Amino acid sequence: MTSLLLLPLLVLSADEAPWEQAANTDGVRVFARKRGDGDVREMKAQGLIEAPPAEVWKAVRDYDNYPKTMPYVESGKVLSREGGEKGDKVTFLYSLIKTPLVDRRDYIIRLVDETDWKASSGVMKVSWTVVNDMDDKVPVVKDVVRVRINEGYWLLEPRDDGKKTFATYYVYTSPGGSIPNFIINKANSMAVPAVFSAIKKTVSKK
Repeated sequence: MTSLLLLPLLVLSADEAPWEQAANTDGVRVFARKRGDGDVREMKAQGLIEAPPAEVWKAVRDYDNYPKTMPYVESGKVLSREGGEKGDKVTFLYSLIKTPLVDRRDYIIRLVDETDWKASSGVMKVSWTVVNDMDDKVPVVKDVVRVRINEGYWLLEPRDDGKKTFATYYVYTSPGGSIPNFIINKANSMAVPAVFSAIKKTVSKK
């Protein structure tokens, strides 16, 4: 199962551009690449976190406290949870954000727990996609642009006999509105390492 989970991360189709390193700061490497024919880039950050995967997982999945722990999140709420033994296999989350270089945005995403973890080995993963048919649950707010493109994942892998975590944070998003692509890419390149660093900071406080 683990090999099947990792396969999409390891195999590039013929039309996919290679990842290019965009930054390397404080042990966090940030990569970017074009996606298809569009000019908005996919982004990912990778680095080692000095905590076991289970601790990092708690920080990543602590959606209720994102306004306190995550940069740019002004407010948000869990709309619903469902599935799995604990009833949280799938989570619907609303967030209102203020990211660099653009005005306030909001979005609704559907997060799915894709973890394959047994006996302290395997991977912990949560992926998400934007939900565009729930505007009736959270109406669009005046002067706030609703994001219609947002997908990504957190992938956590054990290192050093499970004492540390190699984490990958991936996101492909466009804020919408009349914003030049170079501004979107610049904003994303600032936001991605900031989000990764926020998780590291949250874990270090525990």
